[in-house]
Amino acid sequence: MLVTGELGTYHVRVKGDGKVTVLLECGMMHTLHQWKYLQEELSKYAKVITYDRLGYGKSGIWTSERSTEQQAFECYDILLALNIKSPLIAVGHSLGAYIVFQLSRLFPNAIQSMILLDPTHPTLEEHEQKIYDKVLYRFALMMKKANQFKITKAIPNKFINKLLNTDPENRSDILSSIKSFKHWKTVVSEWKNLSYSNRRIKDALKININTPLLVLTASNQSGLQFNAKKKKKLLNIVEKYHKEYCETTNQGIHKTLEGHNHSTIYGNNEENAKTISQIIKTYIDLLN
Repeated sequence: MLVTGELGTYHVRVKGDGKVTVLLECGMMHTLHQWKYLQEELSKYAKVITYDRLGYGKSGIWTSERSTEQQAFECYDILLALNIKSPLIAVGHSLGAYIVFQLSRLFPNAIQSMILLDPTHPTLEEHEQKIYDKVLYRFALMMKKANQFKITKAIPNKFINKLLNTDPENRSDILSSIKSFKHWKTVVSEWKNLSYSNRRIKDALKININTPLLVLTASNQSGLQFNAKKKKKLLNIVEKYHKEYCETTNQGIHKTLEGHNHSTIYGNNEENAKTISQIIKTYIDLLN
């Protein structure tokens, strides 16, 4: 469904019912279809909200640059439009964790607790992931220009489908994103604003609030590290950064999920979704 707030019009999907409401915040470049399997599992015991951020999927266009601080305001705009009153668990993956973390600082009474799935961290982005980020940013720029000049329109859908390792039901939506100038314009804006978002998260990390927080780290970290020794070293660094989030509250918990990577940790198929859903359910039960 489409929901119109003060800051824009959002494509929102609400599934399930329960005493607890769970908000799932996408990572960069993703639409609400990222959460297909996890939303299905979580909806068995909670009301689960997913949405396309402005500029993505079926949501409207944006007029303010895509800093995660601005997107936190827009996330709150959705919550107001939906009139959410039940205890809210906000879950953020990757860059979406920035949005959830900012939401907790800007509107501390809006959420009951947070769960960050392999979150982005400012120091990590400025050092260990710097080269990797530059490669992804250049790719986003290339895709933006390709769509601006409608080059991607000439690529046969069958060819792209062969490259996509995803559920067939989601392929039409992914194809639309790949061939959408609006989508890549949004991605580029998020990348351009990453330095600003990093600074704002650094400031937010200095603010301690008594909000329960669970941080899950993927043991198989992505990047440009190709041997086991370097990957292990990177994981140790990432774990250190992720624990900084937990240190902002006296109710912070950190766990590293063995065998998971940046994609499986958000439940990218039925099996992984069941695993992550059970962890989230156990955490919610602990809160109550």
